[in-house]
Amino acid sequence: MVHNVCWQLEIPTEQEDVLYAAFETWWGHLCSAVDADGDGAVDCAEFVAAVLGGLDRDPAYLDQGLGPAVRALFRAADTDGSGHLCADEYRVLFDGSRVHPAELNDGFRQLDADGDGRISEEEFVTAFADFLTARTDSATGAALLGRP
Repeated sequence: MVHNVCWQLEIPTEQEDVLYAAFETWWGHLCSAVDADGDGAVDCAEFVAAVLGGLDRDPAYLDQGLGPAVRALFRAADTDGSGHLCADEYRVLFDGSRVHPAELNDGFRQLDADGDGRISEEEFVTAFADFLTARTDSATGAALLGRP
């Protein structure tokens, strides 16, 4: 994922290093808490059980691993350093051949919880957390790209 994001954003090496380090930290956090059978791999069932179980035990669970990784991703995508993602920055981050522009626009509107026409770091982090922990399709993050 990080490689694709770095390529998509065309960020400098220093920012790549920060992004890779943040996601490596998250991966280490996941592996230590998730690899239930000790095989060195995390399968889908282990991932879901650990993330949802971690949240059930401690609401701050995501802040220990995912939060810093998503914050680093946000800061890399915030190319103008405004502290917010505008629609163009959002589209650059999530644009791809499989995502229709209308879906990107809808996703942007859904993540912009306060309706100010931009996505704050907190809105972004909350949406990612919702996306990874959604138990139904009604969570905002479940439509990160404009579709559940």
